[in-house]
Amino acid sequence: MARVSLRDVTKRYGGSKADAVKGISFDIADGELLVILGPSGCGKTSTLRMIAGLEGITSGTISFDGRAVNAVPPARRNVAMAFENYGLYEHWTVFDNIAYPLRLRGRPADEIRRKVRGVAEQLQITDVLRMRPGDLSGGMRQRIGLARALVRDPSVFLLDEPMSHVDADLRNELRAEIKRIHLEVGSTMIIVTHDQLDALTMADRILVMNEGRIEQLDTPAAVHERPATAFVAGFIGEPPMNLIPAAPAGGALILDGGAQIALPPGLRGTVPAGDLVQVGFRPHLVQLDANAEDGLVLDATVYMVEPLGDRTLLTARAGDVLVKVDLPGSHPYPADRPVRLAVRAADLHVFGADGQRLAPGSPAGSATGTVAA
Repeated sequence: MARVSLRDVTKRYGGSKADAVKGISFDIADGELLVILGPSGCGKTSTLRMIAGLEGITSGTISFDGRAVNAVPPARRNVAMAFENYGLYEHWTVFDNIAYPLRLRGRPADEIRRKVRGVAEQLQITDVLRMRPGDLSGGMRQRIGLARALVRDPSVFLLDEPMSHVDADLRNELRAEIKRIHLEVGSTMIIVTHDQLDALTMADRILVMNEGRIEQLDTPAAVHERPATAFVAGFIGEPPMNLIPAAPAGGALILDGGAQIALPPGLRGTVPAGDLVQVGFRPHLVQLDANAEDGLVLDATVYMVEPLGDRTLLTARAGDVLVKVDLPGSHPYPADRPVRLAVRAADLHVFGADGQRLAPGSPAGSATGTVAA
């Protein structure tokens, strides 16, 4: 196991005028499962590959247990990596694919058999050890890639989109399996994904990236309940947080559509008139046909209803704004029916013109700069 630290790490690819990763700093605790989450092109895979040593860094320092590894080749970092595209040798058997890292190290044949059998039992692939990867499903190939990484007993275990090619049922199984394996082996584990559900269900902490920068690093609960930026608020959650533009006026915020709410006490006098902010609230915290004292009340009409079995996703139009409402149970509201949307003041979030969180309070995790474990 190892502690991993990045300090002011920047990556610029040849010929590019912009940095793919822009001076990021963070720490990963020994034995922690960190998920790096973000949209395509945000720099998350570049970050993972720099930790692995597969990409050089343009500037900054990467350290394992306090020792800089910038110049240490991948083979000497004791890092195992499972790729999105599996990286399997199609003409070898599954057993030989898993055993390959151990054979490279010159391990005895009986140790190789024991370790391959053990990891295959963990991932429930013992019945395919004599088969070739080309004869197997995408989900099974993904498990083989995981097994080949696990068999090395790595100090740092890196997974790049480990579940991108599996169906929904197997994805749920693999989330639980990866989390269980992490608890059993105790390796420091870093997973890159664009899927927020992967991050929320597996991570000890989530690092949210956007355009090469860190937006937030915190626990899944904190990232969901106290997003540091408007980007995190709109990226995390299914459906994501409702974000409505608003303009300060006196002691209130005037929302698109004419509704207004009182400025939270901590913001009064601090938000310049004319600055455009965003008011956010989670869809499951919206109450229908109710009032919210000191909160937000919007008169709207039903735009669309999506029955989801045990819940109903309702979209309402308030002026030019569409608002998502997540309701438990079945609610067959007809289109164009008038509804009143109410959100308690305690459930409202305010983000400034720069996207940074203004209320309530400051985020638990820093959106930029150094974030320590």
